[in-house]
Amino acid sequence: MSKLPIMSVSGIRGKYGETLNELFVSRIAFIQTKLALTGKGQGKIVIGRDTRPTGELLMKAASRGILAAGGVPVDIGIAPTPTTCVAVSHLGAAGGIIITASHNPLPYNGYKMVHGSGRLFGGSECEEVYNGFKKEEYPSVEEFAKFSDEPAESIDITEIHVDKILQKIDAELIRSKNITIAVDSINGAGGAVFPKLLEKLSVKWRGVHNKLDGDFVHNPEPRPEHLADLSNLLKSSSEFWGGFVFDPDADRLATMGESGQEISEEMTLVFTLDNILSKVKSDVATNLSTSMLIDDVAAKYGVKVFRTKIGEANVVEGMKKNGCAAAGEGNGGVIYPAISTVRDGLAGLALILEEMARSGKKLFELASQWPTYAIVKDKISCEGIDPPALIEKLDAHFANEKKDKTDGLKIIRDYGWVHLRASNTEPIIRCYAEAKSENQARELADMVLEVAK
Repeated sequence: MSKLPIMSVSGIRGKYGETLNELFVSRIAFIQTKLALTGKGQGKIVIGRDTRPTGELLMKAASRGILAAGGVPVDIGIAPTPTTCVAVSHLGAAGGIIITASHNPLPYNGYKMVHGSGRLFGGSECEEVYNGFKKEEYPSVEEFAKFSDEPAESIDITEIHVDKILQKIDAELIRSKNITIAVDSINGAGGAVFPKLLEKLSVKWRGVHNKLDGDFVHNPEPRPEHLADLSNLLKSSSEFWGGFVFDPDADRLATMGESGQEISEEMTLVFTLDNILSKVKSDVATNLSTSMLIDDVAAKYGVKVFRTKIGEANVVEGMKKNGCAAAGEGNGGVIYPAISTVRDGLAGLALILEEMARSGKKLFELASQWPTYAIVKDKISCEGIDPPALIEKLDAHFANEKKDKTDGLKIIRDYGWVHLRASNTEPIIRCYAEAKSENQARELADMVLEVAK
């Protein structure tokens, strides 16, 4: 394996067999475990995974690395990212590993690292592991071969996550409303938990693509343009209150109107914050690329919005630093630390169901209460491009604009903004623009892309 996978604050992503394999995972798991057990002796390391075909192979590889480092690998099977994080905290484990490439398509797989407190690793913690890898602080292939690749324990932790969610919402109110929804979990890990959650909330559901076989029948990113099957299901009956969509590891959640209408993934955080802030007045944290709608929600409740660099760990850090009761990202990522300190699609589902039950409104009705902004999401390949150098040139080119250079380059105007930055998870440069009209958003994106290209 000559090339390495992408290694960033968002974890590790690579194509299996090209930039990611079992030996690489064993090495990373060894380094992570050694660091987690420093001063502790032995300790459990929880392993969860999404449904990708290579997931079990990489789980075994992680087990071998954990055992070689003196840890105890605990396999919780197919489990969403937030469920794995809840498991680490609940079991008092020294840390956790999630075998997932989140929204990346096949043949990608990946590796996320969980702190003993149940949150994902921050940037400096990730770098400590990556530096250990670069310094080859791991055993030889022959040494690894002396250790088993079987986990020491295999347990089901899904009920624990479901119960934590139920404790933080008005379950009885939801049960009283006779709600029916449609669900698409893209045959990913969400299917291991959401049916149990909905059963306990007496919410009826019908769905598409809810097996646990890793067959990603459409683009795994939960955006409206990828969800024709769910839209058709919603159009087939008037019984639905709306549709819900998970990405493969269920840390992101998107919604769809009760009659199959498109709803931007940005609305997930709007719905959940509207619910949370109605109960507790608190500032909120989100990233630089999240919609201006979050400013509208904050204005409704008279609270502040703190914007951070892209990356869930950066948002969590901003949330903690500013004492926020909730946070999230515009990609459908809801962070509600009363349940879990990670993006949690299952918590997002429950919070939106509670908001629907409280208001008596279906999803498109809820969405229609908020302003409509146009968002353009574009990208360019990093091939032959040095992203930092490109950002510097753009910064100089747009010298007279109002800018935020916290993460890449964000140009801000009174009617909208455009943000260009290197992706944490793919070899691309992302360009997001938002404005009050589609034409304005497209013009902002094109303005930057034309110079960039």
